[in-house]
Order: sequence, then structure tokens, then C-alpha cells
Amino acid sequence: MIKPQPFELKCTQCGWSKTFAPASDVLHPGQDLVASCPKCGNEELEHKAVGAVKGLLAEIRGKF
Repeated sequence: MIKPQPFELKCTQCGWSKTFAPASDVLHPGQDLVASCPKCGNEELEHKAVGAVKGLLAEIRGKF
């Protein structure tokens, strides 16, 4: 099992964003990945790597 690096998805239309910190290499839709923006429905989401601090905060948030 290879744990992926934390990443952020950002909507190119409305600006919604969320940082994901998957626990394993199996990504669960809605929990570890979304296909479209939950706010406006746009399917064009930017995917970018995040720094260590933001990734750690996302991991902590995911445990509670």
C-alpha cells in the first residue's frame, strides 16, 4: 500500500476548495475524491499538491 500525498481540489468556477488526505491508495468517492464541485456542480476542478502543514491539518480533520 502506498499512501498518496495530500492534495487540494479547487473549483475553477466558484472558488470552492477542499484539501484531501487519503489514508490509503484506495480512493473513496465523496470521502477522498469528488468528481464535481458540491457547491455549483462544475466538473472542472484544479488538482494541486499541498504543503506539509495543510496536509497534516487535513489528516487530523479526517480522524474526527
